[in-house]
Amino acid sequence: MGIADSRRGLRTPALWCAALAVLTACGSAAAPGPPPATRPAFGTLVSLVEHAREEADAGVSAGMVELSWRRAQPDAEAFDDAYLRSVRRDVEALRVAGRTVTLGLGLHDVPRWLLAIPGSRFVDQTGAESDEVNLVFDQRLRNIAEHYLTHVAAVLDLGQVDAVRLTSGGLPEVLYPGGGGYWAFDANAQGGPDRPASLPPNPLPGWRPGQGGVSEQQVREWADWYVGALTDVVDWQIGTLSGLGYRGAYEVLTPGVGVGPAAYDAAIRQGLPPGLLGSGAAWQVFYERLPRRDDLVAYVSSVADGSGDNDGCAPGDAAVPLDAAQAESWSATRWVSRVAHEYGFPVAGENPGWNQSVRLNASYVDLSDNGMLAAAVRQADSCGFRFFYWAHDQQLWDGTVPFAAYAERIARGS
Repeated sequence: MGIADSRRGLRTPALWCAALAVLTACGSAAAPGPPPATRPAFGTLVSLVEHAREEADAGVSAGMVELSWRRAQPDAEAFDDAYLRSVRRDVEALRVAGRTVTLGLGLHDVPRWLLAIPGSRFVDQTGAESDEVNLVFDQRLRNIAEHYLTHVAAVLDLGQVDAVRLTSGGLPEVLYPGGGGYWAFDANAQGGPDRPASLPPNPLPGWRPGQGGVSEQQVREWADWYVGALTDVVDWQIGTLSGLGYRGAYEVLTPGVGVGPAAYDAAIRQGLPPGLLGSGAAWQVFYERLPRRDDLVAYVSSVADGSGDNDGCAPGDAAVPLDAAQAESWSATRWVSRVAHEYGFPVAGENPGWNQSVRLNASYVDLSDNGMLAAAVRQADSCGFRFFYWAHDQQLWDGTVPFAAYAERIARGS
């Protein structure tokens, strides 16, 4: 899952403190500074339970299970509890094998009936509608999602889940849809009655990126609000899960280098032309606005994507200002780690998955010290990751990359 240098385009209460100790120290937020000396816990995405014990014996201590909203709720009034019970069995099998469990909520894999609801999609400044459901600006849709999550919590034992993956809801990472547009032009984003109460009102209703007639400061306020809306949808998910009794960690999926400080300022000066900022991927703005929580983890979802020549973190990175020119050439992993450390968040991550691009596929199967696997382990080690997950477990057993190669890299270290 990965687009280098930008974003990926596609992805027990009693035990919690022990599991979270690997993610961050229980009781206090991680402080900026050099990464810890301990190595990451290594895992796989969409873990195959038939290999759970074998992988654990080889040092793969973390597992991950992905829900599908589409499969769980095929009809607005009906849930497939047999499917949800099968997910619960997978969670239990991983725990029996001695592995921690991360849960993907599957909010982006939406039922068809949900997308058929009028006004359920994002709308950009040209009036184009997205293919994804809009959980950022529409409280009606959040209410439906809360109903789904409530039912999930009733069937699954959230006490068996150590971490949950958080996204923008409608996409598999914390992003707006692609295409270069700005996706804040549905009725509620423009001030309609179903805007979530937690989301501040649009500071420039009716204004469209590229239009004149507003000051640079007003454009900045709009851009900050637009990126900040992604923090609101993340915070909503945290509040919902917390209210359902979940007490584990939260992994916030942020891909690529995104739009750094200099590029962000330039886009504002130009009145927000079409481009990458439409995806919302301005991580220095996003992470600054997230709530400071002990259980929140900055998650690099494009480790070893080729950006920045796959450089790792260096001991002096904490002293480099976020707006320093030298940081503009850093890899996605190094940049997001630096931003995370600035605001006190621990870091975890995953590599791009199989079949994202020809270039990434070549790196994916390259088992030399220059390939994706070696680079990912080096970056995870140097940046002090709490967890690193290989995407995906299936490719470790279907002949794409031998599991033995992953196990050997874990044992060898960077």
